[in-house]
Order: sequence, then C-alpha cells, then structure tokens
Amino acid sequence: MALTYPPFVASERIRKAAENSPWMSFGEKGAAVGILQGALIDLGYKMPISTAKTGSPDGIYGKETKGTVYQFQVDKALKGKDGVAGRETFTRLDKLLTSKKKPPTPKPVVPKPHVPPPPVDRHYKIGSDDPKIKPDKGAGVFDSESTEVSMWMLKQAILEILPPLGNSAVVFIGWDAAMHMRHYLYASGRDYTINLESMINSGPTAKKRFKHEVRQAQKFVETLGAGTHQITSKSLESAYNYKNESKNWYFAVGGYSTWGKGTAKVVNGAAGPEYELQFEYKFFDRYNWDTGKSVTIAGIEITDKFMGDFHRQGLAREFNMGGSIKRTFRWKQGGAIPEEQYQRGGGR
Repeated sequence: MALTYPPFVASERIRKAAENSPWMSFGEKGAAVGILQGALIDLGYKMPISTAKTGSPDGIYGKETKGTVYQFQVDKALKGKDGVAGRETFTRLDKLLTSKKKPPTPKPVVPKPHVPPPPVDRHYKIGSDDPKIKPDKGAGVFDSESTEVSMWMLKQAILEILPPLGNSAVVFIGWDAAMHMRHYLYASGRDYTINLESMINSGPTAKKRFKHEVRQAQKFVETLGAGTHQITSKSLESAYNYKNESKNWYFAVGGYSTWGKGTAKVVNGAAGPEYELQFEYKFFDRYNWDTGKSVTIAGIEITDKFMGDFHRQGLAREFNMGGSIKRTFRWKQGGAIPEEQYQRGGGR
C-alpha cells in the first residue's frame, strides 16, 4: 500500500510493516514503534505506561502498546484483531491521520531555481552599506499548527542519527549538512555562521561565483582615482550548490546569495595605477528545504514536506545563515589578480 501520513512515509520500518514484511508486534523496539505509539496518542488513545518515564512514547511494543493496537482494531472493526500492526492496521491509521491533518500551508514564494541565471556584470558603488536582503518566507508561520506526537517522535528519531550522537548523517549528507539540520531541529531560530571557506572549496560552481564577484569589484576599482575608497555591491547575486559537486553543501545550503565590499587603495605608480583591495565576500541564505529535496538516512526518509511540517508545528525553526571571508588583492592597471591571492592568506 502507498502510505501518505508523513511520519509513516518517513520510516522504512513502518513502510515494511504496512506490507506485512514483517508486521510490528510484541517485543519490538525502536523509533518506528515510537512513531506508531505517537500516532495512536494523536488519535486519542491513552498510553500512560509507555509515556510514564519521559512523557513521550518509549518505543517499546509492550503489553500496553499491543492492547492499544488491539483496541484500535476493535473500534474500527478491522478483520484482524490481534494487537499486531500490519497492513490493515496501518492502512486505517494512515487514512485517519491524513484526513485529521490540516492541509499544508503553501509556500508563499516560488521555490529557488536549481539552475540560476548566469552571472551578469553589475557595477559596484562607493559606500559601505550592504545591499538589501529579502529572505524567502519558507514553509509558513512557525508554530502555527498543533504538534502531533508522532511527528515529535519522528524528530527524535532524526536527532539520534545526527552528530554528536550518531554518524550516519555525516556518511550520507556530510558534516555541515548534519549540523545545519541539527540547528534547525533545536528550533531556536538563532542565526548560524556557516563555514564559507569550506563551501567555496567544495566545487567549481562555488569557486566561480567567488571569483566572478572579485572580478566585478576589480573592474570597478580600476575606474577610481588615487586615494582610499569604500566600495560595496549594489545588489545580491545568486548561486546554487549542486549535489553532483558537493552532497554536503547541497543539503547544507542549496541556493544562496552573495555580495562583496571592501576598502580600495589606488596609487599612481611610475608605470601606471597600482591597486590594493581589502575585500570581504559575504553570504546569506535562510535554512529551509527546497521543493523535491529528500535523503534517506538509517531507514528514515527525510523530505522537504515534513521538514516544513516540523517548522509549522513548532518542532523545528527556520533560521538565517550568514558567513564571510576576507582577502587582500593587489594588482596593476590592466593586469590580472594572481591566482594565489584567491587562496586564504595568499594576498598577505
């Protein structure tokens, strides 16, 4: 059968149980049992023994869970009334929970394009103010929907496979992606500083975007007269981390915006103008999952759909990501910036 309720769809074990290969029964333990317990609680069934220790499901298919599943089967007049959760039980649970769930809040903005437009030269300007940032509104209003116990249990299952408790996520999506996801699930909403040096070195697209920004600044600086000048980008420029270049940064960020600013010194040398630019390359993005993005880690399929549900249910919170790197560039009129100056410490 095709499940539709997000916590069920996310769990490989529940998907198998829904096909009786095998079903879930007395003695089983784990995150999938916790999600089943949470689903029964969401439908109004009381499970005081299974939630006695922490207030949340314990993930143990004991006598209480078996009895609650049996009671659900009796209440819904299912053919198999044995306290075992298999195809018939999960089919009915899935239908009830899906109909009970509010329709998801549509994203108010068009998803970020996976193929951004090619870079376009634009002029810098004199000044030090950053260009205006307009973050997208993401999955909707934080904590605007009631929290489902089964979704809470799904969140706990994901946290268990993220660093520092587990290393499965690092293997499947990378360290930065795992840490960004953990920050999201902590639901603080606090700003997060990314490792921009690492991202720039992750693949040709990110490096190209950085160098293109520097060349735009270089072109503008060469129009200035002798003296010291503060320069800044007039607007943001977009780019994308592609999965085939870096799985880590594809899941950690995806699409993002950058700009540049700095202090330029122009000196009239014997052979013509000479330039020095103390340059800062800056990054911004808002953490939310792009439409169609998904990954399976340790039997849990993480999708953009229920990651948005987490935000609306107050179980996770979108946040702003920022970062910057600094370089010193030196060159002469009409000359290229030496390649080594693009590297960290190369222009010092």
